[in-house]
Amino acid sequence: MIGVVCLVLAGSGAALAYWIVKRPVADIHHNDAPFTPSTEPTTTTPPPPTSSTGKHVVSWGVPWPMYGFNAQRTRDAAELTSIRPPYATDWKVAQHALLEFPPSYAKGSLYLGRDDGWVIAYRLKDGRVRWKRRFTEVLNEPAYDRGRIYFGTWDKGGGGRIIALNAANGKMIWQHQAGQPVESSMLVVNGVVYSGGNNGTVRALNAVTGKQVWTFQASGAVKDSVAYSGGRVFFGTYGGHMYALKASNGHQLWKTSTSGLAGGFASGNFYSTPAVAYGRVYIGNTDHKLYSFVASTGEIAWTETMPSWAYGSPGVSGGRVFEASYDGTVTAFRARNGTPLWTHHLPYRSLGSSTVIGDLVYVADLGPSNSNGNLYAFNVGNGKMKWEFHDGKYHPVIAADGHLVVAGNATLYVMRPLKR
Repeated sequence: MIGVVCLVLAGSGAALAYWIVKRPVADIHHNDAPFTPSTEPTTTTPPPPTSSTGKHVVSWGVPWPMYGFNAQRTRDAAELTSIRPPYATDWKVAQHALLEFPPSYAKGSLYLGRDDGWVIAYRLKDGRVRWKRRFTEVLNEPAYDRGRIYFGTWDKGGGGRIIALNAANGKMIWQHQAGQPVESSMLVVNGVVYSGGNNGTVRALNAVTGKQVWTFQASGAVKDSVAYSGGRVFFGTYGGHMYALKASNGHQLWKTSTSGLAGGFASGNFYSTPAVAYGRVYIGNTDHKLYSFVASTGEIAWTETMPSWAYGSPGVSGGRVFEASYDGTVTAFRARNGTPLWTHHLPYRSLGSSTVIGDLVYVADLGPSNSNGNLYAFNVGNGKMKWEFHDGKYHPVIAADGHLVVAGNATLYVMRPLKR
């Protein structure tokens, strides 16, 4: 009997210790923190490109050139109002490999990176392969800029490279030995490529030559993708630190530490990619919190605690921030002060990011064990579910020339809206 009691007490003690370590701290709300209601124009969404062929002019639609749609990584394509359900599948192709990220899109082509190392260019019109090349693991979304695509690799032995290919034919232009696995999707702004790395090195490279412009050593692994706004780059680290650097030279502008666990004595990790809008930086953390930082100073404007990890990247649109928690809770928050506006509970856990296209926000769950996961679309205003599709686990959707492109678990789909 004594042994049983001791065992119960030991178990209770372990449970208490776990609760103390994992217990989130109270939320922060600084209602007087600076907020700019009208956000700056996005940096990398030019007008729809066209091409003249004799007497015919070809329009390729608005590009989706990098992870998060634009350099601010807001995942905000609210202006693309013609893309809405119901959908019909124009084409699909089995990948026989895990798709953690969707393709990027520019000038009629989709550029897809796969976990098994294949980088493939598909013609949007019919799914024809324009070219394909094999590398080591590619755990990020390729970025397109000025006829080149950029991505990072995870090489055998723990190294990694940043690679630039000719977007037309897939030929190698340059490669940079990063010396660390690269999970961070590339950011390309004003002729410079920015990337994080798993040993904490953030680097800027000349987009044409691959020559290193600067490096910065952060306090922990940088697995999220770097965001850009107003001449600054922003990222979070494993260990719970948030940074802003001067984009031109990598000088640190501010660093803010977070201690969202164990009563303020422990930190979670930033895997989520930051989204910059309204003079704020929005990012989720595995301490269960969604953070809003003042972009100019690093002050924490507000936090909101979710039921579990805020692992995916937030979408920001129309004065709202959309985030999914690991337990499957999707919440829309007011961007200014973090007030919850609506909540929806997905059937399964979620590691996915939220993406706004038209008046819908798309987010996925993992589905039951050994399934392809599920993709859902909710009305941004009231959270009502408008569409679901039984494939897509992580960061499934982009828009491409009037189509919805879905990266399923191991299948790529191109869907067109049906006329009503």
